[in-house]
Amino acid sequence: MLKKGETVTCKLVPKVERYETSVLSVEGDTVVLSAEGGVAGYFRKGQNVTISTETVDYFTEVSSIDSRYLFLRLLGTEQRDFFRVSDSLSIVVKKIDGAAAHKKSKIISEFGKEMSNLRSYAVDIPDETVSPVLWKMLLDIDMKLGLVLDKLSLEKEGLVNAEEKEVNISASGVRLKCNTHFKKGDSVEIKMLLPSSPPVGLIVYGQVVMTACLQTGEWEVSINFVNVEEDVKDEIIRYTLNRQREIMRKQRDHFYKEKSAEPER
Repeated sequence: MLKKGETVTCKLVPKVERYETSVLSVEGDTVVLSAEGGVAGYFRKGQNVTISTETVDYFTEVSSIDSRYLFLRLLGTEQRDFFRVSDSLSIVVKKIDGAAAHKKSKIISEFGKEMSNLRSYAVDIPDETVSPVLWKMLLDIDMKLGLVLDKLSLEKEGLVNAEEKEVNISASGVRLKCNTHFKKGDSVEIKMLLPSSPPVGLIVYGQVVMTACLQTGEWEVSINFVNVEEDVKDEIIRYTLNRQREIMRKQRDHFYKEKSAEPER
């Protein structure tokens, strides 16, 4: 929880301005912040503000302002315990009736999850009487059938032709832009296709913790995942870690490319 005297970063939503502020007090769902030089002119009543600490994002709304202090109403929180990455992936979000906590997440494409294990079996011939060529052919057939079944499962869930969206995702939640107007507290079902190798389809459930209307007419929606099964969470963590490594590798390659292009002195 926020603590008095703690230095936090405020981000205006949907803008990108960031301001360093200090927590003056926290009482119930009311948070009071102060900033060196005052806060007047930067914020307005009703504006959405995200307060970021090292471990948690707090979603708030400006309730009132004076020249020195910013009064915010707490709307929700999101843990920052996991790697959070930005990417483009096929995703479908829809509102559901009932509490998301009563729903169980699941992996749609089970075969994709086991692909690496099947590949390792190719070098482990079960019996000396089995021809290595025949064994490899059987494994190839098994993998191809698995991929076909995966595709059928993804088609059934509407993910094969689903629109790709820019998302910011971790094992604790997702933020994305959409045309549907969700409200804070809405329970939602999220179907997504992680661009792993091979791709992995997931169904997770969550609760909307923040929405903001953008100038484009779209809505930016932040969703906390609820009741995520361990195997589903592991898939998301594996994907975000691999994506993080990919981003870091590209940044490193770009750095060395620029260095090599510099003229020698």
